[in-house]
Amino acid sequence: MAVEYKVQRRHPRYPCDTGVRIQMEKTNGGFWGTLSDISYGGCYIYTFSPLPAHQTVVLAIKINDKEISVAGTTVSSHPGVGMGIAFSRFVQPDGEEKLKTFISHLASQPKSSAATGVFH
Repeated sequence: MAVEYKVQRRHPRYPCDTGVRIQMEKTNGGFWGTLSDISYGGCYIYTFSPLPAHQTVVLAIKINDKEISVAGTTVSSHPGVGMGIAFSRFVQPDGEEKLKTFISHLASQPKSSAATGVFH
């Protein structure tokens, strides 16, 4: 018997492939991951060493010559694969506008005919 899942996301997600620097809030160190997908409410990051759930982080999303800094909380963690982040606030005054512009660009891209399997 097939199992049906109801999508509970508030915002549509868009696949992307860009670098993101992850820093735990109130620390100097950080590490890099790859953004798998993004929405207005959060993102999924591929990284071999994801943080456990409920960690507060600051992300620096690299897009061409721009950077979007956003704070959030880990909501899912898949060891050896990645983690889901729910956004909580923008670090830069123009962060929200930069994110909207980036997502609008992703939304305007043609859909790939190949299935894009995302773990989460």
